[in-house]
Amino acid sequence: MPRPSRNTDKLLIQAGRKLLPETGISGLSLRRVAAEAGVNLGMFYYNFKTKQRFTQLVLQEVYEEFFKDFSVGTGGDASPRERLRKALIALARFARDNRKLFLMMLHDVIEGEVEAVRFAQENLPRHLSIIAGLIRDCQKQGLMKKMPLPSAIAFLAGSTAMPNIAMGLIERASAKKPFGLAIRQVEPLLISDAAIAKRVDLALGALAKEGA
Repeated sequence: MPRPSRNTDKLLIQAGRKLLPETGISGLSLRRVAAEAGVNLGMFYYNFKTKQRFTQLVLQEVYEEFFKDFSVGTGGDASPRERLRKALIALARFARDNRKLFLMMLHDVIEGEVEAVRFAQENLPRHLSIIAGLIRDCQKQGLMKKMPLPSAIAFLAGSTAMPNIAMGLIERASAKKPFGLAIRQVEPLLISDAAIAKRVDLALGALAKEGA
């Protein structure tokens, strides 16, 4: 049986990418996905069979887009410190651009949503292992202080990426004047490209070995 026309699978994926940051996996309604895509519910089941399969494909598409750029930035002949810098900037920008989705996924993981847990288990190690390898290389070359890898990763990822998630929390709470400033004033201080690069440089500087 030939596939239906109009690329209904792509329309549904696009709808899922739009809705998941609002609903998370646990709150995602298949009827709403179909309505957002402008197709009937039967087309959803024709293309994806189950909600589990659908959310898996949506989340993987989002992640693979990030991981492609992340991998390119961490390759090449630059020093491990410069490649680590690029990796942290890419990770922070990904956290910024998907901060609403991150918050909903975190909620789903905490609640034990099976597909959210599976996604995290399969994908978090992919980019974290690259960051860990670059940290090891920096330490071996005397560019970074010797410290346990989990501590270094937690410090670098936390100080560079987490403020972007914090911005998502501020937005979700509809805070009118976080830090005593209007949202439009806070955004460039927390989530602009310049702010991200500055945090990455400060974090790497904090872990740099003296004289490196």
